Amino acid sequence: MAQAIADRIRVIDIDTHICEPEDLWTSRVSKKWGDLVPHVVKYRDLGRGSAGTDSALVPSGLFDWDPDDDVWILDGQPTIPTAFMAWAGHDRPHPSHPHTLADAHPGSYDAAARIRAMDEMGVHAMAVFPNLNISGGGQHGRLAQKEPKLALECVRAYNDFLTEWCGVDSDRLLAQMALPLWDMEQCVAEVHRAAKMGHRAVLMTSQPDGLGLPWLPDPYWNPLWETAQDLGLPVAFHIGADRGTPIWPGHDRLATVMQLSTLLFLSNATCICELIVSGICERFPRLNFVSVESGVGYLSFLLESMDWQWLNQGAAASRPDLKLKPSEYFRRQIYGSFWFEEESARRTLDIFPDNLFYETDFPHPTSISPGPHPFSKDARTDIEHKFRDVPPEITRKVLHDNAARVYHLD
Repeated sequence: MAQAIADRIRVIDIDTHICEPEDLWTSRVSKKWGDLVPHVVKYRDLGRGSAGTDSALVPSGLFDWDPDDDVWILDGQPTIPTAFMAWAGHDRPHPSHPHTLADAHPGSYDAAARIRAMDEMGVHAMAVFPNLNISGGGQHGRLAQKEPKLALECVRAYNDFLTEWCGVDSDRLLAQMALPLWDMEQCVAEVHRAAKMGHRAVLMTSQPDGLGLPWLPDPYWNPLWETAQDLGLPVAFHIGADRGTPIWPGHDRLATVMQLSTLLFLSNATCICELIVSGICERFPRLNFVSVESGVGYLSFLLESMDWQWLNQGAAASRPDLKLKPSEYFRRQIYGSFWFEEESARRTLDIFPDNLFYETDFPHPTSISPGPHPFSKDARTDIEHKFRDVPPEITRKVLHDNAARVYHLD
């Protein structure tokens, strides 16, 4: 019998998440800030019964919290339960979720358990993103408007925690740094600090204007691009780090969750256009950008459309500063990742074999994480199934070589 793909290739998973422990900030941030420090309470203690949350992270009234839920309080406001995204192995469809981290898959929050899960999954290395503060500037950015010093402490505390967590095996757990995006001087300083601690990428929002910050093409961001390029750090644009897409509120909950999730995956298409048309790729040719958890099937249409409109509408003649076609910039320095896609991914593999990564999104609701409810296969089986007819050289590129090159892995 032929050796399984996951046993002969060191699979690199470029998108997974850590469910932050309850004491992450209370154990690391100065006590002088009191209850402004992110902390956890029981939902019942908020005096709100089991009504829907008014969290800034999810649409109002869409999800009901349970009185037994442990809930994060950020900037004095309830946001999401600690285990809201720890869905791997859960027995009911999302938005049902474990009440506490203790009820969740231990690999969601414990590094040693994550390594054991990786061994079972056939995954050698995982990039690790947060659940809270996904953009590095979201909730902490709002807090920065009131207490910028506390917000900076929170970002630094998170990066310190993630360094320790990934330190269980830093060759396999790849930290992705959060940043104080509202203060460029501190932002650049934190990039240098986190890079020295071993972080592998910069986490960035695709729509900073939605956080009250300058638009992505604004020169404000140039010091960040320059620093990341000089340090060889890719910039990761993870979905959910933007203002989202409004949808009609009349659907039932599960249909609404499906629609929100799908549109969320497509939000990075705008970001890719901005990176190219604004001239960021032209000005920073050695800087790599990764579109995380956004799929890849749309990329062939997006890039073909951009090339056509670029030439057909005369934009190429009006922008002599851009020396390449949009698709050429993409091929040079932009990357996408996929997990559940099958036919659309196979077609895209033929077009962009050097620009694609594999991911599992563990332990999120859409992840490659089997259990009593999930439709998903386990990662080892999923890899075998998806790559069964893919040429070996492309399989190796997508599962290992491309990510190893971008993240500077052995």
